[in-house]
Amino acid sequence: MAKTHGHAHWFDHLNALQLTPQQRVWLSDRGSMTFRLQARSKQFEVQRLRQRPMPVLADEYAALGVARRSRVAERDVILHCDGEPVIFGHTILPVATSAGVWPFFRRLGSQPLGGSLFIDPLVTRGPFQFARLHDEHPLARRICQALGMRHLIQPLHARRSLFRRKGGVMLVTDIFLPAIGKLMATE
Repeated sequence: MAKTHGHAHWFDHLNALQLTPQQRVWLSDRGSMTFRLQARSKQFEVQRLRQRPMPVLADEYAALGVARRSRVAERDVILHCDGEPVIFGHTILPVATSAGVWPFFRRLGSQPLGGSLFIDPLVTRGPFQFARLHDEHPLARRICQALGMRHLIQPLHARRSLFRRKGGVMLVTDIFLPAIGKLMATE
């Protein structure tokens, strides 16, 4: 599997990741990951790590359709089920996007993004892309920092898709943390 320092190789099909049957089901689910996690846990929590303008990552600008040196509005969260960190969520949208396109984004706080995206009839979701994130990737480094780890024990599976609303775009990336294996095993 090709990897480049600070970049992930994103694939259009999950066959490239060599997944277990349970992982395939979870990574290909087109519904709300928030709703799926809430249904499988007694206590669901969103831990907001950051929400601020940042430079777009090297492997994201083309997917979002912005220039390489653009700044984006960025939000990083960890989704917890029953006290365990199971998903690292990373969302970006062009800074120039008006508040009228994604009115809820700035006000999310520790509310789940999926709770807003999947109830809005104006929102459409594009196809998934899939990757394995290694230690060198900026999002993997953020995960390690948030979880108090020096490095990843194994590469992490990730998926991302573009959401559209009123001509605006939002790129949402879900990175599956090791503890999600417990939830996958219950299916």
